[in-house]
Order: sequence, then structure tokens, then C-alpha cells
Amino acid sequence: MSVDAAQAAAPESEPAVGEHERFERLVRRHHPRLRRVVAGIVGDRHRVDDVLQEAYLKAYRKLPRSFANEAHEAVWLVRVVHRCALDELRRTKRRREDLGELGHLRAVPDERGVRLDVDAAFARLAVADRSVLLLVDLLGFDYEGAAAVLRVPRGTVASRLNAARRRFRELLEADDGRA
Repeated sequence: MSVDAAQAAAPESEPAVGEHERFERLVRRHHPRLRRVVAGIVGDRHRVDDVLQEAYLKAYRKLPRSFANEAHEAVWLVRVVHRCALDELRRTKRRREDLGELGHLRAVPDERGVRLDVDAAFARLAVADRSVLLLVDLLGFDYEGAAAVLRVPRGTVASRLNAARRRFRELLEADDGRA
């Protein structure tokens, strides 16, 4: 059964009482990976917990009765979290526009200068580039899994990943040239 079929079979109401424990096990199994998804997309460690809380609530309410396997379970949960992270970016952008803020990133001096250069370069990537790099290179999803999360064809993931890696490398090289 596909992830979408599992979702279609899921009830629209709250999960049954026994589902609470099942959902807790699901979250415990995937939480570290989900934190990395949100942190990579949102880029603000102070908002990660809020986004995860929203995502977990949505996931709990829409929890399918079962998954074909653990890979389908992971794809479904990462998709929910990914969408909530994108929603948070949209809300933040609207707030900045409403307040007239520029929202530029500034580098913070730190003894971990190299780490900050990588983080700064990653933060300057477009959301689509960060998403595909996170899913494939950092979280280890295969192309099919990343395609399911992003809801694009496998070939699009391959193409986006190639372009994102190139842009990321260019940003790192540009940062290295300024140092």
C-alpha cells in the first residue's frame, strides 16, 4: 500500500486511545531526523520546537491506521514536518513584510568559524535547495523517498539535487575566497 493510500484509509477524526502509544513510539523513532529537517529549513533553532509541536499535532490527528513499512512511515512523517516548516517560513516572511524588516542574516564571530561558514552558506540557499540536500545528503533518503516527501518525480529530485550541490559548493567557494 502506498503512503497516499494509507493516508486515504486513515480516519479524519482523532486516533483511538491505543493510537496514542503508537504515535509516541513513532515520534521517538524519528524525532532526531525531524529536528534536523526543521532546523535545516527554518534556520532558526529557537523556532524548531514550535514547528515540531505543530507538525506532531497535525500528524497525530491524521495518523493512518498502518504503514506498509518503516520507510513509508518515515516518508509520511517527514512530509508532514516538511510542510509545517515551509508554512513557518511563509508566516515569517509575511511578518517581516508587515513590519518592514529586511531579515538579512549576519555572521556571528565564533571560534567555530568554519562551521559558521557552512551554516551561512546553507542558509543562503533557496528553500527547495535546502530541502533536497537535507533529505538526500543529510538524512539519507533515497531519491524515491525524497520524491515522495517533496511530491515531485524522482528525476526532479536528481536534477534539483545536482543543482543544489553545485550552488552550495559555489557559495562555500565564494565564502572561502573572502576569508
